Amino acid sequence: MVQRVGILVALALAAAGCVDGSSSAPAPVVETEPSAEALARLRDTDICALIPRATLAEHGVTAVGTDELYGCTAALGGGSGQSSRADWVVRALGDTSLDSGETVTIDGVVVTLLGDHHVLSPEEIATFPQRTCTAYAPLPTGGSLEVELTLGPDTAPCTAVQPLVGAALSEWKRHPPSGESPATVHTAVTGADPCDMLTQLPDARRSETQWVDRCWFDLDGDHMYVGYSHATAREFQNYEPVEIAGRQVFLTSEDGSPSYIVRVGPTFDPVADGYEFDDVPAVRIQGQDHAAVEKAVAAVLDTFPEAG
Repeated sequence: MVQRVGILVALALAAAGCVDGSSSAPAPVVETEPSAEALARLRDTDICALIPRATLAEHGVTAVGTDELYGCTAALGGGSGQSSRADWVVRALGDTSLDSGETVTIDGVVVTLLGDHHVLSPEEIATFPQRTCTAYAPLPTGGSLEVELTLGPDTAPCTAVQPLVGAALSEWKRHPPSGESPATVHTAVTGADPCDMLTQLPDARRSETQWVDRCWFDLDGDHMYVGYSHATAREFQNYEPVEIAGRQVFLTSEDGSPSYIVRVGPTFDPVADGYEFDDVPAVRIQGQDHAAVEKAVAAVLDTFPEAG
């Protein structure tokens, strides 16, 4: 596991700037903001349905299920606890250009491939028990698709990932609606617009920059965001529990940029194969002013009154 993480860290560093992860950095400046229609399309698509099991069958798929809020994962070959996997996720930002890697054209779409061989030497690759490749593809309706394939040694994941990307792009045109795949777990934040919580804050002013899972806004002179996500149950053990509006939330940082995370549903079983996945629906809130951020946290709690 440690060795696989090493590969993924190297690839993540090379790909930094093209994904909209959970970093606390300000919203990036992009040439074209995703439209409201594109964001709605992303939220209403069943991500697990984008790569059918039949397409994964060549790799011996053993389990498929929800991981990230707009992502899906498949355990491949060998049963429980094995490290060969396919992970795919959709994002709001459409820029898939990288400083490293190579490009191929799949179904008329220019796809960027970033494999371990693009960032590591053959000698380094020989020390890892897996091979990894990630494909980045812009979606014609806005946003982008990321497919990561991790296989055993002596494999060519950048070749093997291309049929998965092709299948996902084809299914994207069909637009499998939310709820089509039995592998998808639906939680309190699935398909939800994070800006909807602003109805609880009449003084808030929505920012132009929005992502499928994050809403930026101004409140009481503070610029902040609310992000919907899935977290690991273990993550909550690392933070200080505090009470706001009579409910328990977790303070993740208070120096400079106060931030909180709120559980908004019960722990779920994303993939029944013994691997640790994100398994708690959560909302993250971050800003600069403590009073304003706490007001936003209270609005989140009003939005999710039945939070687990």
